[in-house]
Amino acid sequence: MKRIILSLVLVLAFGQVAMAQDLDKLIAELAKVEGVTHQIVDRSTLDAAVGAGMQADSTGAASSKIPGFMKKLELIEVVAAENVQPELKNRFLEELNKFEDGSGYETLLTVKDGEDNVRILAQRENGVVTAVIIFAIDEEDAAIVKMVGKFDQSDLTDILNEQEKNKNK
Repeated sequence: MKRIILSLVLVLAFGQVAMAQDLDKLIAELAKVEGVTHQIVDRSTLDAAVGAGMQADSTGAASSKIPGFMKKLELIEVVAAENVQPELKNRFLEELNKFEDGSGYETLLTVKDGEDNVRILAQRENGVVTAVIIFAIDEEDAAIVKMVGKFDQSDLTDILNEQEKNKNK
């Protein structure tokens, strides 16, 4: 009985690691495709950008507009393609549809509106949200954005609200 339980625990643990590695593998594979932009922005770069923005804003209004979750970001990784070819768009859509809830992932939002497809996932480790992944695909562009940090429920709400604001622009 102990062997069965231990086997189940190991399978579940490795399943979570494999799913996380699949996302990283997917990002690495897509980053190699011609016409795809891959950027990684770490905490120090984020701090420098925010600092420069605040220095340029003499009114101080910019600092009040920065969502709280931005202070918790450790890293942002983006894979994006503009004016995407149909084959690449289909690959992004395939990958978007492959991710299922479970194995440490939970869908926070799914939007399908004509050619627009957005899916926001939360990655949890030991009950803590450690990453938020956004798949966004429209008629011309496709992107995967992975935000790494330690987020709470209010941060997830802020991220969803920011996505909604961006959609309405």
